[in-house]
Amino acid sequence: MVTLDLITVEEIKSVMDEVVEKFLIPRFNELKMNATGDWLNAVGGEAEMGKGIIMGLDYTEKLVKGQEPSTVPITDLKRWAKAKFRLSDNAAAGVAVRVQRKIQREGTSWYEKGGSDLLEVLEEPTTIAFINMKLGQFATPRIQEHLLRQLRG
Repeated sequence: MVTLDLITVEEIKSVMDEVVEKFLIPRFNELKMNATGDWLNAVGGEAEMGKGIIMGLDYTEKLVKGQEPSTVPITDLKRWAKAKFRLSDNAAAGVAVRVQRKIQREGTSWYEKGGSDLLEVLEEPTTIAFINMKLGQFATPRIQEHLLRQLRG
């Protein structure tokens, strides 16, 4: 029996990178989630044989579900406030303290809203159709070539 590798790991990774650029990053920007740029710099496609993967930072879960009431480190909030609102160190420190208290009481605004639809974009029909089309562009010629070889004997 002949095995046929229809799509390489590199090709799958390239499709995942396109999905990130064409669908996921625009949704992230649409939701106005950017502050420091760390998430945008870290998110990207990866692949294993037969499997596409999108990797991001651990706090992606907080972007999706929100942060339940808890204590968030003030240094993280200060860095966020400074980047998000372009504040001085002193002003960012004041905002960070107020935000920390609010999160301790109520959670983040995404938590209060029941989460975001950041990752749902990956399951939307347009995204799935795009992935199928791109992978098909790699696989179809190889299937055709394989079938022709089989017919020729």
